[in-house]
Amino acid sequence: MVEMDGKELEKEIDNLLRAAGLDLLEFSVTRHRGKTHVRAVIYSREGTGTDECTKAHRLILPRVQMRLGDQEPYIEVFSPGIDRIIRTEREWQAFTGSYIMILTSDVPEWRKGRLVNFGKGVVQIEMNETVVDIPIASIQKAKLDSSHEGEKTHGI
Repeated sequence: MVEMDGKELEKEIDNLLRAAGLDLLEFSVTRHRGKTHVRAVIYSREGTGTDECTKAHRLILPRVQMRLGDQEPYIEVFSPGIDRIIRTEREWQAFTGSYIMILTSDVPEWRKGRLVNFGKGVVQIEMNETVVDIPIASIQKAKLDSSHEGEKTHGI
């Protein structure tokens, strides 16, 4: 068993999943009554279903067993859901190309569009064939737009 903190293991799992075409959006390791509990939220641009979650589980399990020395860890792998709230830089990057809804401090209603780019404190969203820059600091809430679920967003 190699002693490592949760962030080291998260980075290792992130690299492993990325090589398999999956984005790791959330990761946590906790211990409860001597058992290791691992929770991972994953995403694939081609769709995140049972197959992708199974693939992630099969990749995560041996790494957790080896690194934490627990041969029977409890591992939960989830998809992000169709109306996930976007909170982290990792999520902004993963959902580039997806349809989203944004509520900002300067506009009192939800705005919908396709996330084109994220970087340098700004989100670029295509709305009505126009790309609009929205400062991250002005975003009160952002989430995936489930009304576009099933539409081709990445040219697939």
